[in-house]
Amino acid sequence: MNNIVKFIAVNVLLFVHHQSVAASDVELEAEILKQKDQLQLIEKQLAELKTTLITAEEQRQGDKLSSHAKAKNWQINSYGSVLYKNEEVYRNIQDTNPERKATTDLERVVLEFVYDFDAKWQVEIELEYEHGGVGSTLEYDGFEEFGEFETEIEAGGEVIVEKLQAKYKANDYFTVKMGHIFVPVGLGTDLHKPGQYFSTERYWSEATLIPQVWHETGINLISSWQGFTAQTLITTGLNSEYFRTYQWVATGHQKRFEQVNADDLALTLRLDYGDIKAGKGFGVSFYTGNTSGNRNNSTKVVGDGNLTIFGLHGAYSYENWQVRGQYLFGTLDDSEAITNANKTTPGLKPGNFAQLGSEAESSFVELAYNSQALLNLKNPLYLYTTYEYANPIKKVDQGNATDRFNKESVAFGINYFPIKNIVLKAQVAQQMYAQSNLNNSSSFSLSMGYFFSI
Repeated sequence: MNNIVKFIAVNVLLFVHHQSVAASDVELEAEILKQKDQLQLIEKQLAELKTTLITAEEQRQGDKLSSHAKAKNWQINSYGSVLYKNEEVYRNIQDTNPERKATTDLERVVLEFVYDFDAKWQVEIELEYEHGGVGSTLEYDGFEEFGEFETEIEAGGEVIVEKLQAKYKANDYFTVKMGHIFVPVGLGTDLHKPGQYFSTERYWSEATLIPQVWHETGINLISSWQGFTAQTLITTGLNSEYFRTYQWVATGHQKRFEQVNADDLALTLRLDYGDIKAGKGFGVSFYTGNTSGNRNNSTKVVGDGNLTIFGLHGAYSYENWQVRGQYLFGTLDDSEAITNANKTTPGLKPGNFAQLGSEAESSFVELAYNSQALLNLKNPLYLYTTYEYANPIKKVDQGNATDRFNKESVAFGINYFPIKNIVLKAQVAQQMYAQSNLNNSSSFSLSMGYFFSI
């Protein structure tokens, strides 16, 4: 009996102990869960605190940048390009067999300074340093007689002030530019930085007719409304003493003189819809002005030598595609009188091919495709083709116009941007001539361009 009682007592004690241990385990597990919940809460609070601190720092940096941007009232821009070209060239006007030549050219380095006096007034200065030299230049001109070397000093060397303008923005609809300003004829005044044209060089077809990135002294009134932009300019005009057969009026730009003759002024009108630089816009331009009054020896020409240029231009981009184009047509009054005067003016050396066109025209169109996504590249790679045409002597006042300078070209190439501020270009091209005894010529060229703004 005693043994039975002992056995029962022992089992009761064991049961009680087991229940006590089980209860302790439950309490311990509950405590652990409680601690886990507290840890998770602390981790959440720490994450929220970290986010708050990051946001506060970003806000502080943003306020700092915003404050700096508001305080900064100046800007420095720069761009430039270097060219290598291997091409077949005709060395003079009598040559019917092209010769292959390779050349390099530090085309230009441009520095632009912009300063905002206040919300309405701004001044902008643009200096262009061309062809890597300052001082006199020695050039071979194959279209003067049988070809000759010419020593020229252009604007004290080839450092040119392309722009020195003051701009007044009255409101969102009306702006005035005055000083030494761009003449908005052709796309060259809008798209002249290396990343704004696909070919390795600026459009040769435009340079055959008019000064590229044309700049004169005058005033420009700009009105903007509902996507339309209208410009009206009164500027200095061209000098017909330097008009030439193969570049029509482009060489009449008075940049080579210390002082610019302003007896004959020019009127320019331009109307655009959209934004040409952004790749979605089109427009028309009109330029007219006399050129005889700006001659240094004006008595040699009877007539005003009125110059008129009409232009159509446009740019369009859609997804990975871009297309640009323009057409220029010009007329020159008294072209025969100017031709005869230039032949007999000492020092001008117009040669025996001084015939000037009473009509001239040029055009180009370029199409490009960004293959970055197609080729799974990290940076943009544009494949492009360009067609150009120019005839600076389409028609003459007397006799028959020569076809010697009536030509066109087709080019294919690539533009690669290793970073957004540098473009590397390669191009192959063929040039075709209207004159029957001239064979087509070919070229290969490489170019590097940069552009930045600070």
